[in-house]
Amino acid sequence: MTNRVGSGRAVGPDAKAASTEATRMALEGLAGSKPSFGFVFSSPALSLSECLRTAAGLAKGARLMGCTTAGEFNQRGLIHGGVAVLLVATDSPILAHTARGVGASPASVAKALCEGFHPAASAARQKGYVCSTTLTLVDGLSGAGERFVNSMVENTQALHQVVGGAAGDEGKFVATEVGEPERAGTDMAAALHVFTRTPWGIGIGHGLEATTAKMRVTRAKGNVVQEIDGRPAFAVYQGHARERGITLSAANAGEYLIANELGIIVAGKVTRARAPLSVGDDGSLTCAAEVPQGAHVAILDGRPDAMVVAAREAAEEALKHLQGQPPAGVLVFDCVCRGLILKDGFQREIDAVRQVMGEVPVAGFLTYGEIASYSGRIESWHNTTAVVLAIPR
Repeated sequence: MTNRVGSGRAVGPDAKAASTEATRMALEGLAGSKPSFGFVFSSPALSLSECLRTAAGLAKGARLMGCTTAGEFNQRGLIHGGVAVLLVATDSPILAHTARGVGASPASVAKALCEGFHPAASAARQKGYVCSTTLTLVDGLSGAGERFVNSMVENTQALHQVVGGAAGDEGKFVATEVGEPERAGTDMAAALHVFTRTPWGIGIGHGLEATTAKMRVTRAKGNVVQEIDGRPAFAVYQGHARERGITLSAANAGEYLIANELGIIVAGKVTRARAPLSVGDDGSLTCAAEVPQGAHVAILDGRPDAMVVAAREAAEEALKHLQGQPPAGVLVFDCVCRGLILKDGFQREIDAVRQVMGEVPVAGFLTYGEIASYSGRIESWHNTTAVVLAIPR
């Protein structure tokens, strides 16, 4: 059996109605094939649980997982306040779990999500399914994203790929949800392991450049950056904004911080971007993932044209990793800041991906962190990045 992929999207405000419309569109794309698994990306204005249950009722027998977002999209474009659904029909064996408590114990949650992985992988290999990929979603405000992904990698196997994204809540930074039809909520993560005959393709791109001189993180703990060059971290951002004619306060800083993320510099290159999510009373910045004390950093910015080029490069890399197989569909995990920078031009990014992949279904969401662990990549947790997952036909 070849893989078939279908996608759909619909705007709310009724969770059941929007999910019904989006799921029916995705089912039409399967041309009568029965869906095996799928993803539901929902605006936080809608009930994620209801969206998942509605989709499950229509995609009978499909294993679904989903999350809240900072924006939902398929090939028709980006929406806010709605639902995007992607369904896959395949004969590939799958294994799926959800777990709660990722903020306090990311390693334990990762272990729970990988329960049964090794026996399943061994059984799949005996039937010719020699490749494997894990698709995972995680609470975007847990602060433990990087540790969670590293633990997922440790609990799987060599040459295994892990890809996915961190849930969002439309830039409010209050609560993000992950789950499945039976249960969904905050502080959760979900994983779906797929065992395949040929590899799935992953590619990434960010298109970012430093807008400040190199600085040093002089005080930090975990994902909280307290001082940069001996000054409160937020004061450094206020100075950056002031040079652009913007007065930044803790109350209005959210969008500016997301659009101008903190880049970690190694050997003169931006190797990681970290999204500041909130400002502390002491002028510290809480980021989406850890920033080591002593690291060299710069404040980043991205031009729309560079963002589009980066998305295209991510798609080209993903297509290359299909090793000659044509794509059946594409999942895209794209940072919320890229949506803020591209604004109404976000369709350019989707179009750039399809120019590489062809007229295939696309679905994805704007994230609070992007996950991509695959051959040739040291880092697994990303910000301000487009992650493209190509599903072979």
